[in-house]
Amino acid sequence: MKRERTLRQKLTPFFILAVAVPIVIFACLSMYRLEQSMRASLDRQIDGNLNKADQCLDMVLDKYGTLLYDLCTDDEVISLVEEINRDQDGLEVNSNYLRRRLSHICNRNDGIEGITIITAEGRTIYYDHLSASSVSSSWAADVAPPLITHGAVYEGMTEPVSSGGDEVYMLRIARRLVNYEDIHKETGTVVMSINESLLTEALDAWDVAENYLLCGNVVISARDNKNIGKTAEDIRRDGYEYTSAVNETTGFTIYNRQSLKAYRDTLYEQGLFWLLIAAALAGGVFVLGYVLTRPYLKEIDTIAAAMNEVEQGNFQTEVAVNEKMPVEIRKISSGFNEMVQHIEMLIEQVKAAILEQKNAELSALEAQIDPHFLYNTLDTINWKAIERGEFEISEMVGALADILRYTVKNAGGETSIEQELYWLRQYIILQSTKEGKEIQVTLDVPDELRGCRIHKLLLQPFVENAVKHGMKHREGECKINISMRSTDRQIHIMIMDNGNGMTASTLAKLNSGAFERDKEYLSSHLGIANVRKRLRLYYGEQADIYFESRLDKYTKVHLFIPAVTAGEGGTHV
Repeated sequence: MKRERTLRQKLTPFFILAVAVPIVIFACLSMYRLEQSMRASLDRQIDGNLNKADQCLDMVLDKYGTLLYDLCTDDEVISLVEEINRDQDGLEVNSNYLRRRLSHICNRNDGIEGITIITAEGRTIYYDHLSASSVSSSWAADVAPPLITHGAVYEGMTEPVSSGGDEVYMLRIARRLVNYEDIHKETGTVVMSINESLLTEALDAWDVAENYLLCGNVVISARDNKNIGKTAEDIRRDGYEYTSAVNETTGFTIYNRQSLKAYRDTLYEQGLFWLLIAAALAGGVFVLGYVLTRPYLKEIDTIAAAMNEVEQGNFQTEVAVNEKMPVEIRKISSGFNEMVQHIEMLIEQVKAAILEQKNAELSALEAQIDPHFLYNTLDTINWKAIERGEFEISEMVGALADILRYTVKNAGGETSIEQELYWLRQYIILQSTKEGKEIQVTLDVPDELRGCRIHKLLLQPFVENAVKHGMKHREGECKINISMRSTDRQIHIMIMDNGNGMTASTLAKLNSGAFERDKEYLSSHLGIANVRKRLRLYYGEQADIYFESRLDKYTKVHLFIPAVTAGEGGTHV
């Protein structure tokens, strides 16, 4: 069996939620603002690091680019290279001078590991600073000139060169030798090879993040040389933020890797802080709620025990009213005592009422007339009238029998519009005979609406009013027209008579419903009030009714009800 929860057990979660929800909302907002602030700070740090790395790279490369430019535009160097191109290098005087010039540049500038001149005729003149040689090198003599269209060209090498057992990665800067007397003349190309470590020092000068230098998608400079030659995807790791910027001087990409550990640790610590606060406050609320509710729940338990005594039949039970309790609990105690005092009297009254009800039901059963006896009696009267040729009486008796069967069977239920119209015709037959005048009825109802459902006797009060009030003292033809139309899933029913009509004030009362508060008027138009009540009961706001009338001309009733076909449910709220 499911265990019942006490009031304290039910209220405690709500108390905790009342405290926890504001804290959670405040904590979420605080965490959101902290995250936004840290995210913005991190973005500024990354952007600043990229800008600083870009500036440092430009400063380093500018130095070596200037040296290379000076060398490529030196008139003496250009003259010597042109003489070499014309085979005017007896005893390699010109070549040796160029080698000494290259060695001086390498020895005076740290980071330049070699310079190679490739003449227009394909001859190579170099100086290898790693091996301090201009005649024997494992790599300088094999440097090939890149395609140069304008200015300097930068190439990152993904394969190291070996020197004395060490492996050194290079960045090459190439520029054409320019003779300003004939700038279109091919003289030669100079390739300067600088140590890749200079780039690493420039990129990671602030040591707040790790930067890589990429040519296309390939790493050409990195803090760890093992990453050179890998792609950007190969060096990506979880827990880092990756951003990039293009260096306009070289066309290389500076790829920044920023650790997110501090960022995530701060968010974690802040979240843990708020969680501990929420837990502490929830625990405090639980203890406080327990202490504060204890005396009240104890009083409620006392009242519950007294109720159990009364349930066992002890009507002498009484609860002491504790003046220290809140007014609500004192009212409960006082009300319980008053209830117990009157309960026995109420039981006796109920017993007496039940006895009276049984007597009334018995009397009603004794006075009840069997409907079948009534129908059979009317049939007998009908046949007697036919035997004597009283066909008008026979017609009236038959109509009355149909009306009784229609109204008694499932009163207030639903029927089809076709059946309701048939019953109305029988009803009008009786009214015509009663009033002593012929009432002409015109029906204008489409076939597709005749099968729709309608509640019984919904139209009868309007027809009765038309005969009783509209045709009273009316001379000439008496006509009633009943028409129906389908409009927006509703049935628009119009009942019109050519009777006496009504005054403007009466019409206003009917349409506003004010007549329902007029007891004198209501006594003679009770059917209309009942129809309004039934419409609200059956259809709610989906039904409506209003009247039109012109004194001594006509009265028209407009009734709107939902269109319900035979296959649909008949209940509307």
